[in-house]
Amino acid sequence: MTNKSSLILKYFQKAGQLTTQDSNYQKTITSLFKWLLDSDQYKDDRTTKLLELKTSITAQIISHDTGIIAGIDEVSYLIPKFSSLIIKAGKRDGEKVENGQIIAEISGLSREILSLERTVLNLLQRMSGIATETNKLIALINLQPTTHNPQLYIAATRKTPWGLLDKKAVTIGGGLTHRLNLGDGILIKDNHLAVFKKEFGLNSIDMAVSYALEISLRGPTLPGRVGPHQHNLIEIEVTTPDQAHIVLETFYKYSKLKNNNLAIMFDNFSPEQTRSTIRSLREKFDLNLVILEASGGINENNIRDWAKTGVDILSLGSLTHSSKTCNLSLEI
Repeated sequence: MTNKSSLILKYFQKAGQLTTQDSNYQKTITSLFKWLLDSDQYKDDRTTKLLELKTSITAQIISHDTGIIAGIDEVSYLIPKFSSLIIKAGKRDGEKVENGQIIAEISGLSREILSLERTVLNLLQRMSGIATETNKLIALINLQPTTHNPQLYIAATRKTPWGLLDKKAVTIGGGLTHRLNLGDGILIKDNHLAVFKKEFGLNSIDMAVSYALEISLRGPTLPGRVGPHQHNLIEIEVTTPDQAHIVLETFYKYSKLKNNNLAIMFDNFSPEQTRSTIRSLREKFDLNLVILEASGGINENNIRDWAKTGVDILSLGSLTHSSKTCNLSLEI
C-alpha cells in the first residue's frame, strides 16, 4: 500500500544514483575532479619539481573537527584514476569523526601526494561540512515529531556549486537529494508561472497556477510539450495561501485522468502562515498522499518552528551554498 513516506523516498531521494558504482556518477565526478586538478595545474607543481622530490611516503589525512565524514567513497575512486597512489580509508562515509582522528592514509610518490593534496582535501572538507550540517539539522527536527508528519525530511535544493557531490554529501548526512537535475522531475516555479502568464495572456499568477497545473494533468495541448505519461509527480510552487487552494482544487478536478502524484512547495512563507494554510487545506482536501514542502528562510534558529507546521519536507539552499567546511589536514 502506498503511503506518503514511500512517495517521498521515491521522488525525492536519489541516493542510489550517487555511488561510484553508477556509471553516470562516475563520469560526473571524474569530470569535476579533473577540472579541479587542471585548474590547480597539478602536473606543473613547480615547487616539487624545483626540490626534486621523489621519495615514496605515507601521508595521513587528519580531522581537526567533530563532524560527519563524507567523500571517502569519491576520493577512493578518484585518486587511483589520476595517480599511482594507494589510499587506505580509516573512516567510512557517514561515520562520526573527532578532533585528531585519522580519516585516511595515502601512500606513494611524494610528488604525486603533494600535487593532489589540496584538491583531495577540498573535496573531503566540503562534503564533510555539508554532511555535518545536514545531520545537525535532522537531529534538531527529530526532537519533536508531530501527528501529521511523524517523519520530517530535510532536502537539498539545486543551489549546488559542486553539483552531485553536494547532493551526495546531503544524503550522507541523512537528507534527501530532491531533483538531481532539470530532467529529474517536474517542478513548476515562480519564473515558469511568470513566463506562462505572459505567453498565454493570463490576467494573474493565480490563473497561471491553475492553468499550468491543468495542462500538466490533462496532457500537452501543443506539439513538443511534455505529457503526464512521462512523469508521475508534479510539484508546483505557491507563494500565497490562495494559490495552495487553487492547486488542490485543480488537482482533484483532473487527478483521475492520469496516475499522477502532487507536491506543493510553500515558498517564502512564514512558519505561522504555513501552519495556518495547511490547517485550512486539511479542512477541505485529503492531504494523505499530497507531499507538502517548505522552502525559503529556513535555518538552524527557526527550524524547530518549521517542524511544527505540518509540512513533510524542509528544503534548504544553505545546506550546499553556505555550510562550513570541516577542518582536515594532510600530515607527513
